[in-house]
Amino acid sequence: MSYSACQINSSIELGCVGSAGGVKTIYLLNGAITGTTTTANGAISGITGTGDLYEFQVQKQTSSLTETFNISLENGTTYFEQITNAIFNKIDAAKRDQLRLLSRNRQIVLFVEDNNSQVYYLGNDFSGGFVSAGTSETGTAFGDRNGYNISISTFSQDPMLLLDGSLSTVVSGITINS
Repeated sequence: MSYSACQINSSIELGCVGSAGGVKTIYLLNGAITGTTTTANGAISGITGTGDLYEFQVQKQTSSLTETFNISLENGTTYFEQITNAIFNKIDAAKRDQLRLLSRNRQIVLFVEDNNSQVYYLGNDFSGGFVSAGTSETGTAFGDRNGYNISISTFSQDPMLLLDGSLSTVVSGITINS
């Protein structure tokens, strides 16, 4: 049996040093994606939809996005899990109410912008994502964090998708609320 469709077809170059870790901001969709277009290299060049994107700002050097490749040779399956960990400082009623609503949602679609200005589109497969964990913490010492820590899990058939530009240039029909 031939596996020619699964063979690699290009190299990965080392490239220059100059990327930064971490998440800059998270946008959560209250609405629907109705269509996407992609470039030849698989980046998303256009997203159409309805509704609103809400910006969830995070403190520098606190939040992350991790993708895990899950492959089972025994079962012949492959899927990818993305976990967005977001930290929100200072416990208050407004944040509590938004996080409570978010934690009850089972079809989360989100966009995560990293500190290299790359934007990832998550929740496009398997009926969206969900809040898989979270804590509210008061801290112990005066210098400890007082706030929330949530994890949003999404799953996809392919590695996470990158936008070919900023959110405002790729998305149409959806209002971006900062």
